Amino acid sequence: MLQKVSKIIKWVSLPALLIVSMFSGFAAAYKLLLDMAICLAAVVLVQRSVRMKEYFWASGFVAIVVLFSPLLLTVKIFLFMAITCTATVLALLAAFRTQPVHIR
Repeated sequence: MLQKVSKIIKWVSLPALLIVSMFSGFAAAYKLLLDMAICLAAVVLVQRSVRMKEYFWASGFVAIVVLFSPLLLTVKIFLFMAITCTATVLALLAAFRTQPVHIR
């Protein structure tokens, strides 16, 4: 039962964060507060996804965290580039890891 609830939360949270983010422009006076709330919710979901070993979902939530963080645009761009490069290097390390040869 707990896994089913967790799966429902996971499938509802990403679209909910994206829908709320669409309307953040209409709340001009509260834009910073709304962006911080979206960023905080995404941080919580990143932690939850990593704990459940669902790294694909965690990467999506990390993108939302960076996108709605109160950082300057140039910092966000360089942060996205750093995350992308790190993920690429980790994927390459995993792909080219040496494996022992089994001789029969």
